[in-house]
Order: sequence, then C-alpha cells, then structure tokens
Amino acid sequence: MNDFQRLLNEKRAIVNKRIDELLSTGFEQSEANELVKYTFRTGGKRLRPILVLLASEAVGGNSAHAIDAAVAMEFVHAASLIFDDLIDKHRLRRSLPTTQHAFADDKAISAGLFLASKGVQILSEYKDPRITRLVGWGLVDLSKGEILDTLTELAIDIDHYLNIADLKTASLFSAAAGIGAVVGGASPDEVNSLYNYGRAVGIAFQIKDDILDQSVDPARQERVNLVVMHYLDEATKRERVSNLLEGKENSSSMEIAVLYEKALQFALKKSREQVEKAKAELKGLRHPNGSKLLEDFADYSLERSF
Repeated sequence: MNDFQRLLNEKRAIVNKRIDELLSTGFEQSEANELVKYTFRTGGKRLRPILVLLASEAVGGNSAHAIDAAVAMEFVHAASLIFDDLIDKHRLRRSLPTTQHAFADDKAISAGLFLASKGVQILSEYKDPRITRLVGWGLVDLSKGEILDTLTELAIDIDHYLNIADLKTASLFSAAAGIGAVVGGASPDEVNSLYNYGRAVGIAFQIKDDILDQSVDPARQERVNLVVMHYLDEATKRERVSNLLEGKENSSSMEIAVLYEKALQFALKKSREQVEKAKAELKGLRHPNGSKLLEDFADYSLERSF
C-alpha cells in the first residue's frame, strides 16, 4: 500500500467515525436510525469529504474544524445516490441492495430528503454565506445534470456528455473543494482555484467510472457512458465505410475488439486531460507544499481500480 492510499484510508476512518457520531441520535425509532445509516453501511470511497479535508489543509486550515463540513458533503452525496438509484431503478449498489430495495421506495425518498437537509443544516452552522452559496450551486447543478441525464439518449456528442458529467458529478467535487478552502481560511483566489480544481477532478472521476463500469462490470447499464458512446460512434463510421467500399454488413470480432480498445483509450485520454487541468489550478495556492496531496488526489481519480 502506497503512502497516499494509506492517507486515504486514515481520512476515510475519520470521516466514518464522525458520520456515526452525527447520526447516532435524533430518532426514537430504531428503524429510522437504521434507515438513514444504511447507505453508509454499503461502503464508499468517501472522496468528497476527504477532498474537503485536503483542500482545507492545503490552505493552512485545521482538519478538526473542517470535519463536519466534510461529513455534510458526504450526506449530500449519499442523498444523491439514493435518488439516482430510485430514478435508474438500480437493485444493487456495491453488491448490496439499494436503499429502496432494502426498505421501500417511500422510505428511501424520506432518507434521501433527510440526509440532504442534514448536510445543508450542518454547513449553515459555519455561518459563512460563501459555504451556503457553494452547496447551493452544487445542488442546483447536480439536479440539472440528473434532469439532463434522464432526458438524454445514449448517442450524444462529447461536449454534451462532458456537460452532464460536469453537472451531475463534478458539481459536488467542486463544492467540496471550495468549501474546504473557505473553512481553511483561503483567499478568494484560492477558493476559486480549488473550486475549479474540484470541477476538473470530478469530470476525470466520472470518466474513469465509465471505464471501470465497462471493464469491471460490463453488464451494468448506464444512459450516458463515454466509452460506449465513442465505441458506437466509431463502429457506425466503420460500418458505413465497409458497406460503401466492400459491401460488408457486419464487423468481425477482431474489428469490434479494436474499436472497443480505441474507445477505452479515448476515455482515458479525456480523463487524463481533466487531471492535468485540475493540477494547473493548484498553481494559484499560496502554500506550494499544500498542493502535493491534491495532485496525488487528482492522479488517484484516474489511476484507481475501483
């Protein structure tokens, strides 16, 4: 295990401990406590709260002061996953039943509403309007992305795909990095740099998710997937040329494999571009040493295997 992976595990343990503390009380009924905690028991990388902590530390902040903001962002993210699973009718998440299948649709909706509200409440307690604006922007963009995703067919162009990835996934990454910067006492320029950093990292993360969905779990169906989209585009072009020049109607298995590999490499290239874009934003930080872990975080979004 490398040093950065060990750091992620340490930060994840801190976040998980605080999640348990903040959700340990508030309901008299044990089933209600079980319901709101369920989505966290299915696992998760906790990357958004970890990003809050790393961003805060990068500008000279204290992790202890940032931990509640970090957990709040994970509450908002967990709520988004519940609603996403409901919309997509997913039965499993991380190999376990989704909240609606473990309980029921109405209970899943109520859990999602509670977690999103709890996250916003915790962030409001920092009494900084910049934090309120950042989480507000994040939630609005996330909702826009979800709407576009539900309305979008698989065959879309790259720019439209990147727009959905930016809204649906990168929105909370950018909010997390920006909020971490604010809590850590960053200058306005640093907040802006880290907000943009999070945006690029989030897109890189989503593209890598597409790659992993295809290579690790090819049976999983997604409405918008960069790998499949590029493959279908190239396959259609190849089929048209073959029909015109050779009268062929179907591609061979070898041609399909080549096109699929090209699609994977195309997606990797796009993800790598976003990682480099994210790193470029770190040049605006006053503390050069603070950017090292954020560079590692950006690399991890591309290099991870799960």
